[in-house]
Amino acid sequence: MSEPIKLGLLAASRIATQAVVQPASKVDGVEIVAVAARSAGRAAEAAAEWGAERSYGSYQELIDSDVDAVYIATPAALHRQWAVAALEAGKHVLCEKPLASNAEDAAVIADAAEAAAVDGVVAMEAFHWRYHPFVEQIRSALVSGELGSVSRVLTRFDIEDGRIPRSDIRWDLSLGGGALMDLGCYNVQWLRFVGEMLGLGEPEVVSASAVCPVEGVDGEMQAELAWAGGAVTAHLGTSMIADFSDEDPDDVIGGHITNLVVHGDRGTLKATNPLAPQQGAALVVATDDGQRFEEVPSSSTYYHQLVAFRDAIINGEPFPTTIADGVRNMAVIDACYRAAGLDPRPIVADS
Repeated sequence: MSEPIKLGLLAASRIATQAVVQPASKVDGVEIVAVAARSAGRAAEAAAEWGAERSYGSYQELIDSDVDAVYIATPAALHRQWAVAALEAGKHVLCEKPLASNAEDAAVIADAAEAAAVDGVVAMEAFHWRYHPFVEQIRSALVSGELGSVSRVLTRFDIEDGRIPRSDIRWDLSLGGGALMDLGCYNVQWLRFVGEMLGLGEPEVVSASAVCPVEGVDGEMQAELAWAGGAVTAHLGTSMIADFSDEDPDDVIGGHITNLVVHGDRGTLKATNPLAPQQGAALVVATDDGQRFEEVPSSSTYYHQLVAFRDAIINGEPFPTTIADGVRNMAVIDACYRAAGLDPRPIVADS
Protein backbone atom coordinates (compact mmCIF):
# COMPACT_ATOMS: atom_id res chain seq x y z
CA MET A 1 0.00 0.00 0.00
CA SER A 2 1.12 3.58 -0.63
CA GLU A 3 1.82 6.07 2.15
CA PRO A 4 -1.01 6.29 4.70
CA ILE A 5 -3.69 8.91 4.16
CA LYS A 6 -2.91 11.76 6.53
CA LEU A 7 -6.25 12.56 8.14
CA GLY A 8 -7.00 15.72 10.10
CA LEU A 9 -9.96 16.10 12.43
CA LEU A 10 -11.75 19.39 11.93
CA ALA A 11 -13.44 19.97 15.31
CA ALA A 12 -12.61 18.15 18.53
CA SER A 13 -16.13 16.77 18.79
CA ARG A 14 -17.56 14.04 20.98
CA ILE A 15 -18.47 11.89 17.96
CA ALA A 16 -14.89 11.76 16.68
CA THR A 17 -13.75 9.06 19.11
CA GLN A 18 -16.14 6.37 17.91
CA ALA A 19 -16.56 7.67 14.36
CA VAL A 20 -12.90 7.99 13.36
CA VAL A 21 -10.34 7.62 16.15
CA GLN A 22 -11.24 4.09 17.19
CA PRO A 23 -11.71 2.66 13.68
CA ALA A 24 -8.54 4.36 12.43
CA SER A 25 -6.54 2.13 14.76
CA LYS A 26 -7.89 -0.89 12.86
CA VAL A 27 -7.90 0.42 9.27
CA ASP A 28 -4.62 0.11 7.40
CA GLY A 29 -3.68 3.09 5.30
CA VAL A 30 -5.27 5.84 7.42
CA GLU A 31 -3.36 7.83 10.03
CA ILE A 32 -4.79 10.61 12.21
CA VAL A 33 -2.08 13.25 12.25
CA ALA A 34 -3.78 16.47 13.36
CA VAL A 35 -6.71 17.93 15.26
CA ALA A 36 -8.13 21.44 14.90
CA ALA A 37 -10.47 23.21 17.32
CA ARG A 38 -11.62 26.75 17.91
CA SER A 39 -9.16 27.04 20.79
CA ALA A 40 -5.54 25.95 20.80
CA GLY A 41 -5.95 24.46 24.27
CA ARG A 42 -8.85 22.22 23.29
CA ALA A 43 -7.05 21.16 20.11
CA ALA A 44 -3.90 20.23 22.03
CA GLU A 45 -5.91 18.31 24.61
CA ALA A 46 -7.76 16.33 21.93
CA ALA A 47 -4.57 15.66 19.95
CA ALA A 48 -2.90 14.24 23.06
CA GLU A 49 -5.95 12.09 23.84
CA TRP A 50 -6.25 10.75 20.29
CA GLY A 51 -2.56 10.34 19.52
CA ALA A 52 -2.32 13.00 16.81
CA GLU A 53 1.09 14.59 16.38
CA ARG A 54 -0.18 18.11 15.67
CA SER A 55 -2.89 20.44 16.85
CA TYR A 56 -4.24 23.70 15.47
CA GLY A 57 -6.18 26.47 17.17
CA SER A 58 -8.21 27.22 14.04
CA TYR A 59 -9.87 25.18 11.32
CA GLN A 60 -8.18 27.16 8.57
CA GLU A 61 -4.74 26.18 9.87
CA LEU A 62 -5.66 22.52 9.46
CA ILE A 63 -6.89 23.09 5.91
CA ASP A 64 -3.69 24.99 5.08
CA SER A 65 -1.55 22.12 6.42
CA ASP A 66 -0.26 19.07 4.56
CA VAL A 67 -3.09 16.71 5.58
CA ASP A 68 -4.57 14.68 2.73
CA ALA A 69 -8.11 14.51 4.10
CA VAL A 70 -10.31 16.09 6.74
CA TYR A 71 -13.12 14.69 8.85
CA ILE A 72 -15.61 17.50 9.52
CA ALA A 73 -17.59 17.20 12.74
CA THR A 74 -18.67 20.76 13.42
CA PRO A 75 -22.37 21.56 13.96
CA ALA A 76 -24.32 21.18 10.71
CA ALA A 77 -24.58 24.94 10.23
CA LEU A 78 -20.80 25.13 9.74
CA HIS A 79 -20.44 22.22 7.35
CA ARG A 80 -20.84 24.26 4.20
CA GLN A 81 -18.09 26.75 5.04
CA TRP A 82 -15.48 24.21 6.01
CA ALA A 83 -16.35 21.48 3.53
CA VAL A 84 -16.10 23.96 0.67
CA ALA A 85 -12.83 25.37 2.04
CA ALA A 86 -11.34 21.89 2.34
CA LEU A 87 -12.47 20.81 -1.12
CA GLU A 88 -11.13 23.98 -2.73
CA ALA A 89 -7.81 23.25 -0.99
CA GLY A 90 -7.76 19.80 -2.59
CA LYS A 91 -8.46 17.86 0.60
CA HIS A 92 -10.61 14.74 0.62
CA VAL A 93 -13.63 15.26 2.86
CA LEU A 94 -15.59 13.00 5.19
CA CYS A 95 -18.42 15.24 6.43
CA GLU A 96 -20.71 14.35 9.29
CA LYS A 97 -24.45 14.12 8.80
CA PRO A 98 -26.68 15.94 8.21
CA LEU A 99 -24.77 17.37 5.28
CA ALA A 100 -25.75 21.00 5.87
CA SER A 101 -28.36 23.30 7.39
CA ASN A 102 -30.66 22.85 4.40
CA ALA A 103 -30.72 21.73 0.79
CA GLU A 104 -29.54 25.11 -0.51
CA ASP A 105 -26.44 24.93 1.68
CA ALA A 106 -25.89 21.32 0.68
CA ALA A 107 -26.01 22.21 -3.01
CA VAL A 108 -23.11 24.63 -2.49
CA ILE A 109 -21.04 21.75 -1.07
CA ALA A 110 -22.12 19.57 -3.99
CA ASP A 111 -20.89 22.15 -6.50
CA ALA A 112 -17.51 22.30 -4.74
CA ALA A 113 -17.34 18.48 -4.60
CA GLU A 114 -18.11 18.19 -8.31
CA ALA A 115 -15.38 20.68 -9.17
CA ALA A 116 -12.85 18.94 -6.91
CA ALA A 117 -13.70 15.49 -8.27
CA VAL A 118 -12.06 16.45 -11.56
CA ASP A 119 -8.76 16.27 -9.65
CA GLY A 120 -9.64 13.03 -7.91
CA VAL A 121 -10.80 14.57 -4.63
CA VAL A 122 -13.29 12.43 -2.71
CA ALA A 123 -16.20 13.91 -0.74
CA MET A 124 -18.34 11.56 1.37
CA GLU A 125 -21.20 12.18 3.77
CA ALA A 126 -20.68 10.21 6.99
CA PHE A 127 -23.87 8.14 7.08
CA HIS A 128 -21.97 5.25 8.64
CA TRP A 129 -24.91 2.79 8.77
CA ARG A 130 -24.91 2.57 4.98
CA TYR A 131 -21.56 0.73 4.94
CA HIS A 132 -22.40 -2.13 7.29
CA PRO A 133 -23.06 -5.69 6.00
CA PHE A 134 -26.55 -5.39 7.56
CA VAL A 135 -27.47 -3.17 4.61
CA GLU A 136 -26.85 -6.01 2.17
CA GLN A 137 -29.06 -8.31 4.26
CA ILE A 138 -31.89 -5.76 4.13
CA ARG A 139 -31.35 -5.11 0.42
CA SER A 140 -31.39 -8.81 -0.40
CA ALA A 141 -34.72 -9.31 1.37
CA LEU A 142 -36.25 -6.24 -0.30
CA VAL A 143 -35.27 -7.18 -3.85
CA SER A 144 -36.05 -10.89 -3.47
CA GLY A 145 -39.77 -10.25 -3.95
CA GLU A 146 -40.64 -12.34 -0.90
CA LEU A 147 -42.60 -9.47 0.65
CA GLY A 148 -44.83 -9.21 -2.40
CA SER A 149 -46.15 -5.81 -3.37
CA VAL A 150 -44.88 -3.29 -0.80
CA SER A 151 -47.48 -0.83 0.46
CA ARG A 152 -46.15 0.67 3.70
CA VAL A 153 -42.76 1.62 5.19
CA LEU A 154 -42.28 2.67 8.81
CA THR A 155 -39.21 4.20 10.43
CA ARG A 156 -38.49 5.17 14.01
CA PHE A 157 -35.54 6.83 15.75
CA ASP A 158 -36.29 7.99 19.29
CA ILE A 159 -34.16 9.03 22.27
CA GLU A 160 -35.67 9.32 25.72
CA ASP A 161 -36.46 12.77 27.04
CA GLY A 162 -33.67 14.15 29.20
CA ARG A 163 -30.80 12.33 27.53
CA ILE A 164 -30.12 15.38 25.36
CA PRO A 165 -30.05 18.37 27.74
CA ARG A 166 -31.45 21.68 26.57
CA SER A 167 -27.91 23.11 26.68
CA ASP A 168 -26.86 20.74 23.88
CA ILE A 169 -26.25 22.24 20.41
CA ARG A 170 -28.97 19.96 19.05
CA TRP A 171 -31.47 22.37 20.60
CA ASP A 172 -29.86 25.42 18.93
CA LEU A 173 -31.76 26.50 15.81
CA SER A 174 -28.89 28.65 14.53
CA LEU A 175 -26.56 25.62 14.52
CA GLY A 176 -29.00 23.35 12.69
CA GLY A 177 -30.74 21.85 15.69
CA GLY A 178 -33.79 19.63 15.75
CA ALA A 179 -34.78 15.98 16.07
CA LEU A 180 -35.29 15.66 12.33
CA MET A 181 -31.82 17.02 11.63
CA ASP A 182 -29.87 15.01 14.18
CA LEU A 183 -31.87 11.78 14.34
CA GLY A 184 -34.48 11.88 11.61
CA CYS A 185 -31.94 12.39 8.86
CA TYR A 186 -31.35 8.65 9.29
CA ASN A 187 -35.07 7.93 8.95
CA VAL A 188 -35.07 9.87 5.71
CA GLN A 189 -32.15 7.82 4.42
CA TRP A 190 -33.80 4.53 5.44
CA LEU A 191 -36.96 5.49 3.58
CA ARG A 192 -35.02 6.63 0.55
CA PHE A 193 -32.96 3.43 0.59
CA VAL A 194 -36.14 1.33 0.50
CA GLY A 195 -37.48 3.46 -2.33
CA GLU A 196 -34.25 3.04 -4.28
CA MET A 197 -34.14 -0.73 -3.79
CA LEU A 198 -37.74 -1.07 -4.95
CA GLY A 199 -37.27 1.25 -7.92
CA LEU A 200 -39.69 3.84 -6.55
CA GLY A 201 -37.46 6.89 -6.75
CA GLU A 202 -37.60 9.74 -4.26
CA PRO A 203 -40.51 10.05 -1.78
CA GLU A 204 -42.79 13.06 -1.54
CA VAL A 205 -43.74 14.57 1.81
CA VAL A 206 -47.53 14.48 2.28
CA SER A 207 -47.87 15.93 5.77
CA ALA A 208 -45.87 16.52 8.94
CA SER A 209 -46.25 17.74 12.51
CA ALA A 210 -43.71 18.84 15.07
CA VAL A 211 -43.49 19.35 18.81
CA CYS A 212 -41.16 22.25 19.65
CA PRO A 213 -40.13 22.56 23.33
CA VAL A 214 -37.68 25.22 22.14
CA GLU A 215 -39.03 27.81 19.71
CA GLY A 216 -38.45 26.70 16.14
CA VAL A 217 -36.65 23.52 17.19
CA ASP A 218 -38.44 20.23 16.79
CA GLY A 219 -38.08 17.94 19.76
CA GLU A 220 -40.25 15.52 17.83
CA MET A 221 -41.26 15.18 14.20
CA GLN A 222 -43.86 12.91 12.64
CA ALA A 223 -44.27 12.85 8.87
CA GLU A 224 -46.18 10.98 6.18
CA LEU A 225 -44.52 10.39 2.83
CA ALA A 226 -45.50 8.59 -0.35
CA TRP A 227 -44.23 7.20 -3.63
CA ALA A 228 -45.99 6.52 -6.90
CA GLY A 229 -48.86 8.90 -6.25
CA GLY A 230 -49.71 7.29 -2.93
CA ALA A 231 -49.58 3.63 -3.96
CA VAL A 232 -46.77 3.18 -1.40
CA THR A 233 -46.81 5.22 1.79
CA ALA A 234 -44.34 5.77 4.59
CA HIS A 235 -44.17 7.13 8.12
CA LEU A 236 -41.22 8.89 9.68
CA GLY A 237 -41.16 9.23 13.45
CA THR A 238 -38.28 10.75 15.38
CA SER A 239 -38.00 12.27 18.84
CA MET A 240 -35.49 13.69 21.31
CA ILE A 241 -38.23 13.82 23.97
CA ALA A 242 -39.62 10.28 23.82
CA ASP A 243 -41.25 8.57 26.78
CA PHE A 244 -39.85 5.06 27.14
CA SER A 245 -41.75 4.17 30.31
CA ASP A 246 -44.06 1.77 28.48
CA GLU A 247 -41.44 0.43 26.07
CA ASP A 248 -40.03 -3.08 26.21
CA PRO A 249 -36.50 -2.62 27.66
CA ASP A 250 -35.22 -5.07 25.03
CA ASP A 251 -36.18 -2.56 22.33
CA VAL A 252 -34.00 0.16 23.86
CA ILE A 253 -30.52 -0.35 22.42
CA GLY A 254 -27.72 2.07 23.20
CA GLY A 255 -30.19 4.51 24.76
CA HIS A 256 -32.35 4.73 21.64
CA ILE A 257 -35.03 2.89 19.71
CA THR A 258 -34.46 2.55 15.98
CA ASN A 259 -36.15 0.34 13.46
CA LEU A 260 -37.23 0.00 9.86
CA VAL A 261 -40.38 -1.96 8.99
CA VAL A 262 -41.54 -2.77 5.46
CA HIS A 263 -45.01 -4.24 4.82
CA GLY A 264 -45.92 -6.12 1.65
CA ASP A 265 -48.98 -8.13 0.68
CA ARG A 266 -47.07 -11.37 1.26
CA GLY A 267 -44.92 -10.50 4.23
CA THR A 268 -43.20 -8.02 6.56
CA LEU A 269 -39.56 -7.14 7.13
CA LYS A 270 -38.36 -5.65 10.40
CA ALA A 271 -34.79 -4.39 10.77
CA THR A 272 -34.02 -3.58 14.38
CA ASN A 273 -31.25 -1.03 14.94
CA PRO A 274 -30.08 -0.38 11.39
CA LEU A 275 -28.37 2.67 12.91
CA ALA A 276 -25.62 0.84 14.81
CA PRO A 277 -25.72 -2.95 14.46
CA GLN A 278 -22.55 -3.19 16.56
CA GLN A 279 -24.76 -2.45 19.57
CA GLY A 280 -27.13 -5.30 18.72
CA ALA A 281 -29.41 -5.74 15.73
CA ALA A 282 -31.76 -8.22 14.10
CA LEU A 283 -33.52 -8.86 10.82
CA VAL A 284 -36.85 -10.68 10.90
CA VAL A 285 -38.75 -11.52 7.72
CA ALA A 286 -42.22 -12.99 8.21
CA THR A 287 -44.10 -14.31 5.17
CA ASP A 288 -46.79 -16.86 4.38
CA ASP A 289 -43.97 -19.42 4.30
CA GLY A 290 -42.96 -18.72 7.90
CA GLN A 291 -40.59 -16.48 9.82
CA ARG A 292 -36.89 -16.07 9.15
CA PHE A 293 -34.49 -14.57 11.69
CA GLU A 294 -31.10 -13.44 10.44
CA GLU A 295 -28.15 -12.76 12.70
CA VAL A 296 -26.34 -9.50 12.01
CA PRO A 297 -22.55 -9.07 12.10
CA SER A 298 -21.38 -7.09 15.14
CA SER A 299 -18.63 -5.21 13.32
CA SER A 300 -18.64 -1.43 13.63
CA THR A 301 -20.44 0.72 11.08
CA TYR A 302 -17.69 3.31 11.54
CA TYR A 303 -14.99 0.77 10.67
CA HIS A 304 -16.72 -0.10 7.40
CA GLN A 305 -17.24 3.58 6.60
CA LEU A 306 -13.57 4.43 7.09
CA VAL A 307 -12.55 1.48 4.92
CA ALA A 308 -14.87 2.75 2.17
CA PHE A 309 -13.46 6.28 2.50
CA ARG A 310 -9.91 4.93 2.22
CA ASP A 311 -10.74 2.75 -0.77
CA ALA A 312 -12.48 5.63 -2.55
CA ILE A 313 -9.38 7.77 -2.13
CA ILE A 314 -6.77 5.13 -2.98
CA ASN A 315 -8.56 2.96 -5.52
CA GLY A 316 -11.39 5.16 -6.77
CA GLU A 317 -13.99 2.74 -5.40
CA PRO A 318 -17.60 4.00 -5.70
CA PHE A 319 -19.63 4.67 -2.57
CA PRO A 320 -23.31 5.40 -1.85
CA THR A 321 -23.26 8.43 0.47
CA THR A 322 -22.16 10.95 -2.10
CA ILE A 323 -22.62 14.66 -1.62
CA ALA A 324 -25.21 14.65 -4.41
CA ASP A 325 -27.18 12.07 -2.46
CA GLY A 326 -26.84 14.26 0.61
CA VAL A 327 -28.51 17.13 -1.24
CA ARG A 328 -31.48 14.88 -2.01
CA ASN A 329 -31.67 13.82 1.64
CA MET A 330 -31.69 17.46 2.75
CA ALA A 331 -34.44 18.26 0.25
CA VAL A 332 -36.74 15.75 1.98
CA ILE A 333 -35.78 17.15 5.39
CA ASP A 334 -36.60 20.69 4.23
CA ALA A 335 -39.93 19.50 2.85
CA CYS A 336 -40.81 17.90 6.20
CA TYR A 337 -40.08 21.15 8.02
CA ARG A 338 -42.21 23.14 5.64
CA ALA A 339 -45.08 20.63 5.89
CA ALA A 340 -44.91 20.95 9.68
CA GLY A 341 -45.17 24.73 9.46
CA LEU A 342 -41.51 25.36 10.25
CA ASP A 343 -38.74 26.87 8.19
CA PRO A 344 -35.77 24.76 7.12
CA ARG A 345 -32.75 25.35 9.34
CA PRO A 346 -31.28 28.78 8.59
CA ILE A 347 -28.22 29.47 6.48
CA VAL A 348 -25.33 30.83 8.54
CA ALA A 349 -22.85 33.33 7.12
CA ASP A 350 -19.27 32.15 6.86
CA SER A 351 -17.19 33.22 9.85
